[in-house]
Amino acid sequence: MAEVLRELEQAAQLIMAPPSVVSQSQRQAAENVILTFRRSKSPFEACQFMLENSKSDYVLFQVASTVKEAMIREWTLLSPEQINHMRTFLMKYVTQNIGLSNYVREQMLQTVAVIYKRGTLDTKSSGREALFQDVSQLIASGNTQMQMIACSMLTALLNEYSGNAKTSAIGLSWNFHNECKRKFENNDLKQVFQFALQVLHQIVSSPDQMSRDASTLLGRILAISEQVLSWDFSLARHIL
Repeated sequence: MAEVLRELEQAAQLIMAPPSVVSQSQRQAAENVILTFRRSKSPFEACQFMLENSKSDYVLFQVASTVKEAMIREWTLLSPEQINHMRTFLMKYVTQNIGLSNYVREQMLQTVAVIYKRGTLDTKSSGREALFQDVSQLIASGNTQMQMIACSMLTALLNEYSGNAKTSAIGLSWNFHNECKRKFENNDLKQVFQFALQVLHQIVSSPDQMSRDASTLLGRILAISEQVLSWDFSLARHIL
């Protein structure tokens, strides 16, 4: 695994290097290294190793993308325990690595949202209770950085279930997406809105002058609230 990680990090350096110092053939070879890894079978153990050991943002992003694609591709072969382990690992990783670049963190949380959505109609556990418990704990912490992660998680869920251009292609039918959306509307949308209201209450109840971080958090919460309140429901019966 260490050797594969070195190859990925070397490939990342070539891909990110200026055109003046890397030839087209070198760049293409590096891209092939990344693509080969992303298509590898059952890469989850390797991905976990790389997340724990790599410092390259580009590699971390590609690893998160690999997990997402492999989860979709190999879903029927995975046990509920394997699925929940990967979801839990990604959430824990994000909360324990506050310094992650935004695009890396968002990709990891999008992967968590895709895992959750893929299990919506499945007999396997989607990890619903555990995921919302994680979000609840992040919000209740009162820590602005943790609450921002919660906001990113909620936004990822809304995007995945909305059925708009931000929804990930997971290779299943439009009917599957519609059924997932209806179930999300019935079971989870109200909870997402309640989380947003909880954070909003904490912000407005603070007697201190609003900091820059709190102002950013407020903007995220208002965006989530707007997305919920303008939700394009599958059915005429609204639940809010």
